[in-house]
Amino acid sequence: MSPGMSLVIAGFGSFGIEKRSERGIAAFALDAALAALADAGVTRDDIDGYVGAPFATNAGSPHAEGGDEISLKTVASLMGLRLSWGADLYRRYPTDMVASAAHALQAGTCRFVLGLRALYVAPGLDYATAATERVFGADQFTKPYGYSTAGARFAARAWSYMARHGATRDDLFAIVDLSRRNAALNPEAIWRDKPFSRADYDRGRMIAEPHGLFDCDLPVCGAQAFVMCRAQDLPQGAHPARVTGFSGFARPEALWSMSGRSVADLKTAQLYDGFSSMVWEWLDGLGITPPGGAPAFLRDGHAEPGARLPLNTFGGALGEGRLHGMGHLREAYLQASGRAGPRQQATGPALVQVGPYDDSSFVLLEPATA
Repeated sequence: MSPGMSLVIAGFGSFGIEKRSERGIAAFALDAALAALADAGVTRDDIDGYVGAPFATNAGSPHAEGGDEISLKTVASLMGLRLSWGADLYRRYPTDMVASAAHALQAGTCRFVLGLRALYVAPGLDYATAATERVFGADQFTKPYGYSTAGARFAARAWSYMARHGATRDDLFAIVDLSRRNAALNPEAIWRDKPFSRADYDRGRMIAEPHGLFDCDLPVCGAQAFVMCRAQDLPQGAHPARVTGFSGFARPEALWSMSGRSVADLKTAQLYDGFSSMVWEWLDGLGITPPGGAPAFLRDGHAEPGARLPLNTFGGALGEGRLHGMGHLREAYLQASGRAGPRQQATGPALVQVGPYDDSSFVLLEPATA
């Protein structure tokens, strides 16, 4: 980041998550956007930048504008936004949205950026599988074999990890169990009031071995949004979290060189858990644990609230529902700004990682007074 320039997330908005809904994606998106504006203390007229990630990543998506996707153009029209800059990121994550907003703010292109991610499960469509008569490009080597559906490619990696490091489904359950217990303190979480036992876990049908039903996050209808600005433009009364670093999967270490922090400084970590075994990838990959050490880290309680590094304190996608990483970013913001309520851990650097092993991105948030 430019020397002397401080960027912040000034507010965050979320307006309900539902397993299925008769409300359309636009209703969820607008509710979340307006909640973010109110939380940051800005109006629609203040917003002159926008970043979204409208692509629906489920295999059965019709990719219908206003159906299961909603774009910058639609949001700007519905809200009456007059934008100096805006972008929709293709197949990207909330962490990339933060980085893109940071670049626009650093360049002076805009003053207040609205970031929005909305997900919607279209009625009557199969979420996890897709039938097609023709495939093109790289899809011809994967789609006919089901490799990209129902988490098959992540299951293959999970098997490999378990074989190399001696992990078992007991270790997968430990991730799901932690997520469910953390979700109990999250009023937004789909699974917040549903007790969960090992017997429940074992009763879940196998989806892509070793991942059973509860190793997979639950598709939901919902949206969350944030407002970013330069610290000098922060509205009075807002509750900021500083953006001190961001990076991509090719150079994750850039997160530390940009922020001046290290793994040892982290107070919380929100690691993407679309499938339970994904958590192992970046516990090891970031050096939080040695290679193969992630299952023991969880098994020994180091990821629990109040422990060495509390993990997915809002319940993760396995507990809150599949918002494709937006919940992870929101929780990091709440933890860094001291607003996580009963889930609050020690305030300090809060890591958020979103994406699969080969396409992740990272953001580090810190208290504004640090």
